Amino acid sequence: EELRENKILMRQNFKYDIKLFYITLSLVALGLVMVFSASQIIARQQFSSPFFFMQKHAIRVALGLCCLFVFMKIPFRVYQRLSLWILIVSVLLLAAIFVWGREARGANRWLPVFKFVLQPVEVAKYALVIFLAARISYLGKGIKNLERGFLPLVGVSLLLALMITLQPNVSNAVLLIFLSLTLLFLGGCRILHLAGFTGLILAAAFPLLYRMSQVRERFDLIFRGTEDPLGAGWHIKQSLIALGSGFIHGCGFGKGHQKFSFLPDAHTDFIYSIIGEELGILGTVTVLILFAVIFARTLRIAKDSPNSFGYLLALGIGMTIVTTALINMSMTLGLIPTAGLPLPFISYGGSSLVTSMSAVGILLNISAQRKTGARRGADLKKKKRSPGVYARRINKVESV
Repeated sequence: EELRENKILMRQNFKYDIKLFYITLSLVALGLVMVFSASQIIARQQFSSPFFFMQKHAIRVALGLCCLFVFMKIPFRVYQRLSLWILIVSVLLLAAIFVWGREARGANRWLPVFKFVLQPVEVAKYALVIFLAARISYLGKGIKNLERGFLPLVGVSLLLALMITLQPNVSNAVLLIFLSLTLLFLGGCRILHLAGFTGLILAAAFPLLYRMSQVRERFDLIFRGTEDPLGAGWHIKQSLIALGSGFIHGCGFGKGHQKFSFLPDAHTDFIYSIIGEELGILGTVTVLILFAVIFARTLRIAKDSPNSFGYLLALGIGMTIVTTALINMSMTLGLIPTAGLPLPFISYGGSSLVTSMSAVGILLNISAQRKTGARRGADLKKKKRSPGVYARRINKVESV
């Protein structure tokens, strides 16, 4: 009878974070609709069908949903044992770019895999998060040791960042360094080590990166982008026009004008601008709120995770998704230099969409373990409390 009660309890407890699931589906559905709206003009011009990009995106959404459900069922502790192999695979994929990569717009970021095109940096981001979470949880207080804890993990992060910078893809390299330092801080490493490493990175990397023409031009746009609105400042100028013309309610779905060859990459990097133009401030703020809720759910999942690996893994995944979204939205508003980061779940692009949905599947699995662990803990407290009360009552009777 006790075994049967335990099985019933486990069946009741093993529930996923349904709010996170529905919010992810909402963003994916919005992305599918907005990709069609933003791409129909260029699709008709180039492929004689307004549904060309939307159909390809729908296939990727279906693949992403399959990956989400698969990763949702895999116990997250498996990644702790396979963390090193996952990292090695991501390094090999990044290295393969320099041999078999496909170049576009002066960057070599895409790797042909059969009939698909993979962007390995999207895999590398989550592979690094898994590896750091596994190693930090394994080291425990050993992370405070400079030689055996801090430096090896920082070295791995620098290796990946360097390989990504050489593509060139500076924005994702900076994102990887930021995620690494944040996870190391949350893992309990010494503040002195973090501060020293951050100072060295800023002192060494910034002058070197500024010598790259692409980086220098994008930083210059922040200060004098309006001086050349028909040249280097075209992207930001058209993005701001799209966001400003939407006002509160927007001009209506499908009625935007910037996608008529005015705003480049309207269905990829600058899809947030099209949302602002057609859905107005209400649409852009809604997207921002949904990402904020994702981060809030991630914090709750991490807080109640059953072990330190789950805690760091959940935080790392949540920060990767939300930080990427914030960078993309800030870029469209002209607050930071133009970065080649898509808007997660919404922008057109298979690698970002599938990996982000797979990462949400991992989060959902952690959330299921979280609820089981929390309720079992509550049951144990009740069991410990009841014998204590009973024992006190026996003592009172014996004393009388």
